[in-house]
Amino acid sequence: IVNAVTRSGLGQKPNGSFVAQRSSFATYSEEATLGFGGAKVGNFLAVNALRSGRFLDTPEFDPIHAIGNSGTVFDHFDYNPNGKDVLHLNILGARNWFQIPNTYDQLSQDQRQKIGTFNFAPGYQHIFNASTLLTINPFYRQDHVNYYPSPDIAFDTPATISQHRTLTNWGVKADLAIVKGRHNFKIGTQLMQTRLHEQFGFG
Repeated sequence: IVNAVTRSGLGQKPNGSFVAQRSSFATYSEEATLGFGGAKVGNFLAVNALRSGRFLDTPEFDPIHAIGNSGTVFDHFDYNPNGKDVLHLNILGARNWFQIPNTYDQLSQDQRQKIGTFNFAPGYQHIFNASTLLTINPFYRQDHVNYYPSPDIAFDTPATISQHRTLTNWGVKADLAIVKGRHNFKIGTQLMQTRLHEQFGFG
């Protein structure tokens, strides 16, 4: 049984980090974090970005039409009004955009894909005593996937393809965890709904 807790700014002096990297295929990445807070309020923020000239594996030895980038922003907010209750909020936004790699006989093709994700997850924890913890986490997540054909579909070989897909998950998860000596007991439930929308085009 694992009780995982996201990094928090509660009780933290302002602290952060920054990492920048460069590698082959004109690949650049950056990552930054910032955490701060007091005894009752805290916030932790993480941001990362990546750009590469070989974002996906390519069918040819030399990458042709293979540029892509991605970025993610994550924020975790905590409010601890007393010693037994904690309210928190997780917000995540992510985006990927990349070209679809070509072969030598598709040099004019310009197909691309974009993926966007948004996640909103508030939560509540209550400590009954040193061995009993109640956790309630509602959540809402939506993913958008778009696949774009070339601006001139005559350049698409052997086929032109387009698609738009949306996946939405929302619900709530609740559990009660009890620790007694060497024994761990955890019971809970998860209620959720998934909505899927798909639209495809082929030619």
